[in-house]
Amino acid sequence: MGFLVSIRDGFRTFFHLHSVLQSKQSLDQEKLALYTYEKYKWRCSPLSEIFPQNQPGIPQAMSILSVTDLTRCIRAVIEAEDLFADVWVRGEISNLKEHTSGHIYFCLKDENALIRCVIWRNSEIRFDLADGMSVILHGRVTVYEKQGQYQLVVTEVTPDGVGALFIAYEQLKARLQAEGLFDKSRKKPLPAFPRRIALVTSPTGAAVQDMVTIAVRRFPSINILLIPTLMQGEDSQASVVDSLKLADSIPDVDVIIIGRGGGSIEDLWTFNSEGVVRAICACQKPVVSAIGHETDFTLADFAADLRAPTPSAAAELVVPDRNELMSKISMLADAMKSAAMAKVTHGKARLGILMKSRVFEHPEILVQERWQIVDTLTMRLANSFDRQVSNCSARLGEVTAKLHALSPLQVLSRGYAIVKHDGQLVKRISDVEVGDSTETLISDGRLVSEIKEIMEGWVENG
Repeated sequence: MGFLVSIRDGFRTFFHLHSVLQSKQSLDQEKLALYTYEKYKWRCSPLSEIFPQNQPGIPQAMSILSVTDLTRCIRAVIEAEDLFADVWVRGEISNLKEHTSGHIYFCLKDENALIRCVIWRNSEIRFDLADGMSVILHGRVTVYEKQGQYQLVVTEVTPDGVGALFIAYEQLKARLQAEGLFDKSRKKPLPAFPRRIALVTSPTGAAVQDMVTIAVRRFPSINILLIPTLMQGEDSQASVVDSLKLADSIPDVDVIIIGRGGGSIEDLWTFNSEGVVRAICACQKPVVSAIGHETDFTLADFAADLRAPTPSAAAELVVPDRNELMSKISMLADAMKSAAMAKVTHGKARLGILMKSRVFEHPEILVQERWQIVDTLTMRLANSFDRQVSNCSARLGEVTAKLHALSPLQVLSRGYAIVKHDGQLVKRISDVEVGDSTETLISDGRLVSEIKEIMEGWVENG
């Protein structure tokens, strides 16, 4: 059985053994040599070989050791009788480094001392370590001869004051939540009236009996598909993942329920695994989780589209109650009938009011009023038309008078004439020559003339 020591107590024990090694009164060198040689032949040579006598220049009482021999002897003393082969040490982690080989190196310290620690890569540590974390380590003390330092080879790590499973749970939860796997936006709605339900659960547990009984009682025609699954144990994670993939691949499955009864945190740990969480999130069909009791929360609950407190509650949430539906349909039918009757009654009452109105009792009044409006509009239209015609006539007279004043005939009536030659107006004397025939237009006819003489300038008579 191991024992729990602080780092300070470990140092004190080591220094005590070191003082024993140095004291000739407390430990005979030859006995130590024989002891270490027999128990650690591959680690330390006999002291008679390590401590040669009568060397020139060396006092008789002085023994000379190589660094390797001294280190091996110290290691032999520390590991003697497996004194530190099974210890528990409490402290705080610092200088944590994870090598590319997978080994983890760090220091464990308290307020008075520090010890170096190593965790080999084949060790099973359930949660991630971090600087500043208070832990209790289990392992054995040994000496790393290359650097001449003793260290604790750790085989087990327990959080100081918090369970290892809880630490692993919280760390994985934070990482998956940061990826968005628990976001509400990813949640799929459940079908209101599922026709087929896939149960991912153990075929022999009480949970499957509860879910089937409640589902059939609530809706006798419901189709239930049972997918036998290991719900705990070494192979349970792979079994749950495979069952979820199978259920999601069946075309006519409307919703998936993954459920099991209660148990310890170790029993339910399968549903805190990353593989199960990702399998739930990958399902195209809605998934309802029903893991354990109402107080049991797993990471599968956060990933599922809906969490039910128990397997029985999952069946109640997924499967509608036939009697409740029939009752609701009956209530809706009665409500529709009442609403229709109320609508008819209201229509009759309104029709009675309209029938008693002035329009229905004397409909000719409404027609007469419309006739009068038509007559008024007709008179206004006729008056408007007459005004428009009168205005247009006056405007036409004014334009005609202006055109008449500008007419060439009006100019000819005042004694002017128009002379043309070959159909072209004669505007200059250069337009004609002597002997040309011209046509002269006057107010009451035409004169055909022949040019006898062409003279420049005006010639006034008298």
